[in-house]
Amino acid sequence: MKTKLILLFAFLLMGAASFAQTAVKDSINVISIAKFEKMATKKKNMVVDVRTPEEVAEGHLAGSVNINFLGEGFQQEISKLNKNKTYLLYCKSGNRTRKAADQMQKAGFKHVYMLEGGITAWNAAGKPVEK
Repeated sequence: MKTKLILLFAFLLMGAASFAQTAVKDSINVISIAKFEKMATKKKNMVVDVRTPEEVAEGHLAGSVNINFLGEGFQQEISKLNKNKTYLLYCKSGNRTRKAADQMQKAGFKHVYMLEGGITAWNAAGKPVEK
């Protein structure tokens, strides 16, 4: 019985360690609309819209640069960027942004942030967009 408890405890510890490693791997910085808006005003930071050009045409954040995550040239486009600069990413809801931010971090980018809820949340908060 004591051996079974020790084994159970060991498995629980291994599971906790595995969970902790997963949490560390997902180190994408998700920020609120207010923080995103504040950081976007700084000239050294770059706002990147990772949606398709068709989605961007429907409305985008002022001053944002479109790098289509679903396009074939995404990796090539981000390879042209300064890896030490701060990037603020957004898409429609956050799904593509998370994947794009993950790829950027794996490529060596140090400061990548994503807008919580994407442009959908931005619009719901009554924030301005350009067409």
